[in-house]
Amino acid sequence: MTEVPFPILVAAIFLFGCLAVLHMHRRQQEAQRALPQRDAYLATHHQQTPACTRCASTDTREFGLDEGEDPRRIVACVKCDRLMYQYRRETKD
Repeated sequence: MTEVPFPILVAAIFLFGCLAVLHMHRRQQEAQRALPQRDAYLATHHQQTPACTRCASTDTREFGLDEGEDPRRIVACVKCDRLMYQYRRETKD
């Protein structure tokens, strides 16, 4: 059996590590894009104000789907970090 040179082994591990990180990032993005809109979330969980279904916290944080200033916003629970819903922020033109 031939031995693989060390630099080739390091490069292969680096490549597969990068591919694994990209795959996890892509899955996270798909999960965020599949979140329900705010109105659908409230209707599904019979709520008047949004609350986390895992810990019942009403404290939320929001971030852009693709970047910080993206009008498509993702809302997550501050306490347990569960993704809740998405909405579109009106842009100021």
